[in-house]
Amino acid sequence: MEIISYLSAAAAAGIVASIFALFQELEKRRKKKKEPTLQDRISNLTKNLKSSVAVITEIEEEISRRKNLAVKLEADIERYSRLKEINQAQVEAIAQALEIPIKKESLKSLIRNSVISILIAGAFLALGYFLGGR
Repeated sequence: MEIISYLSAAAAAGIVASIFALFQELEKRRKKKKEPTLQDRISNLTKNLKSSVAVITEIEEEISRRKNLAVKLEADIERYSRLKEINQAQVEAIAQALEIPIKKESLKSLIRNSVISILIAGAFLALGYFLGGR
């Protein structure tokens, strides 16, 4: 019976040692899977570089848009500052200079339209007189 107990103890120790070795092997495999390979690291680096390039491109486009807007704003500021420098007397002189040709053209247009209207009315009056019954 003593042999059986020794054999049982040895078998139990062997089972425990096997289970312990199995756990160690599983832990090694798990660690190997966690560590990225060189190919994995290169792939991750490539993805990160592509992402960085996309972000940099977006930033450059935004800077370009803002630069164009700044140039346009500078031109507007220059134009408004020139307009601001015109004093009231200059404004009135410009308005009068523009007003005289407009008044002349308006008077000419009125006379021309009146003459045309009178001629057309006369033509219809004559047609009515000759074609219509008296």
